[in-house]
Amino acid sequence: MDTINEASAQAWRTRLRACMDELGLTQLGLVSALNRQYLTKYHQKDVSRWLNTGNRTTSGVIGFPKYETMAILADFFGVDVGYLTGETDERSFNLQHTCDYLSLDGSAISALRKWVREGAGSTTDDNSMHSYRADTLNELFSSPEFGSMAAKLLTLHEMSTIWRTNPERFSSLMASLASDSDLPDDLTFQLILGAFYGMASESFSALLRSAYPIPSEQQFEQLIVSHET
Repeated sequence: MDTINEASAQAWRTRLRACMDELGLTQLGLVSALNRQYLTKYHQKDVSRWLNTGNRTTSGVIGFPKYETMAILADFFGVDVGYLTGETDERSFNLQHTCDYLSLDGSAISALRKWVREGAGSTTDDNSMHSYRADTLNELFSSPEFGSMAAKLLTLHEMSTIWRTNPERFSSLMASLASDSDLPDDLTFQLILGAFYGMASESFSALLRSAYPIPSEQQFEQLIVSHET
């Protein structure tokens, strides 16, 4: 096998095994599930061969299964064939393209998609909830206040990253910020961190009010008066 095929075969072996492990499937368990779902006639020896793709035996190198089989396995595990063969590190090319476009990790995008599609089904109520969840996030991310809130989160993320990766630098920054304070160091430290989280909290509240407006106190009173009359 050439270098490219060797890399693809190694990716196939590793990711196929990982997909099986995620579902807790043995070789016999995978055979049973595939034959039941796709009306195929695979045997345990087929799975063993798939898991040894690219390995050399006395009769030669074990080749990839037929593309039809690869497509069935990909469909069963909810991934693209390209993921199993190492063409993409995300579980689908659509997810890879979205990651490239947004510069976000696949785990973040998958979490959003999972929440939006949670409970989605074939009924009208299911589809309505799907749309409602999507609209909830659309309003949040398209709010003019989102950028301000994200900037505060960026500051928190920077501080958290410094703390996790370089505690000495974090301590130096805290000492610099607290240098003009007459309060005890531990209290000053808590006040500084509280200020960071407080700014983020205020921005988040402003974002929520912008994305999901409700009546002001005056408007609410007018509604009550209007309802009573």
